[in-house]
Amino acid sequence: MPFLVSALHIAFAGVWLGCVLTEAAFERALLGQGRAAELILVKLHKRVDLFVELPAIAGVSITGLSMLDAARWSAAVIAMMVLGTLAIVANLYCVYLVFRRAAAAEAGESASFQRYDRLQHRIGGVVLVAILGALALGLMAR
Repeated sequence: MPFLVSALHIAFAGVWLGCVLTEAAFERALLGQGRAAELILVKLHKRVDLFVELPAIAGVSITGLSMLDAARWSAAVIAMMVLGTLAIVANLYCVYLVFRRAAAAEAGESASFQRYDRLQHRIGGVVLVAILGALALGLMAR
């Protein structure tokens, strides 16, 4: 059972990382291409968050928590947990920002859209670095 949970944890983390990278790609492709493209972007990003990213984060959280009892505590494992928790919290905030940005885009509030967009991308960078760090530490701890 521990192997299955660990494998699921890694799979969920991989889906999550893939999702973050995919979102970055369509942000890069559609952002700044005009209002019509921005409306497509915010709708697409919301859907990906709801149907892929949030379930992947839930899977990582559940499997991660279920492995705590069997964890062999070390500095690397603690750092991995801190980075993983940071990635989860930051990504949940990013999802909030994605929805706020979408509301601003749909209401035609350009200044609000720009403000949420900048903040979302900054926090998204934190998410990406934290996921990569946690994954690297997890691989090193094996």
